[in-house]
Amino acid sequence: MNFDHIKENDVVYRCIGDDFDQGILSCGFMRKRTAERSQYDFKIGYYSCLLVLQGNGRFISKNGTVIPMKAGDLVQRLPDRLHSTEIEPNGEWIEFYISIGYPVYHYLKTLGIINSDQEVQQTRHTGDVLNDFAALLNTLKGAVDESLPYLLMRAQELIIRLHGSVHHTQREHNDHKISKACQLIGGANDIHYDIKEAAAAVNMGYENFRKLFKATTGVSPQRYHIEHLMKQAKMMLLSGLPIKHVAVSLGYGDIYSFTKQFTKSEGMPPGRYIGNRHR
Repeated sequence: MNFDHIKENDVVYRCIGDDFDQGILSCGFMRKRTAERSQYDFKIGYYSCLLVLQGNGRFISKNGTVIPMKAGDLVQRLPDRLHSTEIEPNGEWIEFYISIGYPVYHYLKTLGIINSDQEVQQTRHTGDVLNDFAALLNTLKGAVDESLPYLLMRAQELIIRLHGSVHHTQREHNDHKISKACQLIGGANDIHYDIKEAAAAVNMGYENFRKLFKATTGVSPQRYHIEHLMKQAKMMLLSGLPIKHVAVSLGYGDIYSFTKQFTKSEGMPPGRYIGNRHR
């Protein structure tokens, strides 16, 4: 995408009322060509988010966590939260930002539209959003004060669209993680397999992994593991293998433990299951 038409700074600042932090309505395109355009230990009293259109940089959170910033990322400047944005000084950086007052931010956060836990999030926005950015900017420049509340609504709509594309991308990312975890758990034909290994393999803490796994699949990862083992057990039993052999193959220490689990899962002991299937 060509951004040659974007000036160094093409921005507008307006305010609804007299309190800047409460009523700010601002947006614009910004080029940041040099290291001097980086902002260190920065804090504002309102909400601002920017979409990185081109270039790379680093977001440094208040606790020192460093997060890469790249084209397609939505970067949030949260009210009263100290942070730094370090731009790679290669002349490539271009962003479009929108700033709104604290009350609107709080409202959108309460609705679950804004996720304040992640200050840098990947988006999957469509090209037409750039036209909408430009339209908001140009309209806001010449707007009378009486029309600012209506333009604030347009700004909110753009913010909602950006966060909606983040959520869509995050769902795909989460689905990929759970799909990979299912493959790992499904390939573990041993009752002693530690589910925490699957969580670690997809770079998640166990508790968050367990919740996401159940929300995605409808069952807990432990239940998924047991169900997979029982499917394996049924295939082995129907192939003629002795119950003891099946129990040992799946990591059970004795026939009793295996029979207890099989009966709990299938509603009948393995011997009866074989008999019913061979009638």
